[in-house]
Amino acid sequence: MTQSEDPEDRLAGLFGTPLPAGIAALPAANRADLAELVDAACTQRIAELTVAAEDALDAIPGFLRPAIRRAVGL
Repeated sequence: MTQSEDPEDRLAGLFGTPLPAGIAALPAANRADLAELVDAACTQRIAELTVAAEDALDAIPGFLRPAIRRAVGL
């Protein structure tokens, strides 16, 4: 996070909605910490979903896997 980036703006961007009043009322340092935690959780979720998608390809016949990978963007 850059020094000029507002944690409230960053959180709103991560959630895609305006922040609830309770979160917006948190001190800036707490909002920044929350933004870091949410960002880390999203990154971990993406990694886990990618592994799960790759593992799911084991159930697909080998000759179809390249086409399926291209179709789903893996």
